[in-house]
Amino acid sequence: MLEQILILIVAYLLGSIPFGYIITKLSTKKDVFEVGWKKNSSSNVFKNVGKWQGILTFILDTSKGFLAVYIPYFLGYSLILQLSCGILAVIGHNWSCFSGFKGGRGLATLVGALLFLSPTVLFIALIPCIIFAIIWTASVGTLLSFLAAVIFSLSFKEYTLIGVFMLIAIIPVLIKRLSPFEELKSREIVENRLIFDQDTVPPLRIKKKN
Repeated sequence: MLEQILILIVAYLLGSIPFGYIITKLSTKKDVFEVGWKKNSSSNVFKNVGKWQGILTFILDTSKGFLAVYIPYFLGYSLILQLSCGILAVIGHNWSCFSGFKGGRGLATLVGALLFLSPTVLFIALIPCIIFAIIWTASVGTLLSFLAAVIFSLSFKEYTLIGVFMLIAIIPVLIKRLSPFEELKSREIVENRLIFDQDTVPPLRIKKKN
């Protein structure tokens, strides 16, 4: 029991490693929490710090999610403990004890966990995200990815627990989309942040021809 608790703590600590902050600070001496949308996310680093920094951040954030679920697997623990470690890694990324409980949205870390747990479910989940990233915005695609992963997982008995994992994992992602909470001054802002991850509705990337 004690070892399982320690493994859960390690998963949270792994998720808490603020790679985006570290890479941004080392390469530009900037504070990632003062850049762009002020989140420790690979997308923020990629867009507002630098491309190679963003790619490296994504790889490392994905790796810590992968490692968080690999450790209990390697030690022979149940799938439920592995899934719990994946969720704690996402929570650690979003509320890192190493950066004043600030963080990102946890998506790269979740991708890493899902890559180990079920590459099949990850592939299904990525399809709507990629499509919507091209035609509109990845934020909508992300929500549809969760939905696709849950529907697919719950449709097959062997993936049921993965579906439950995705249902739980979306909670810290949505909570982080709403932050900072003091800026939630209207229902419209709340809805836009939950759906579009910003205060306004983004335009379509592909415009209709006249």
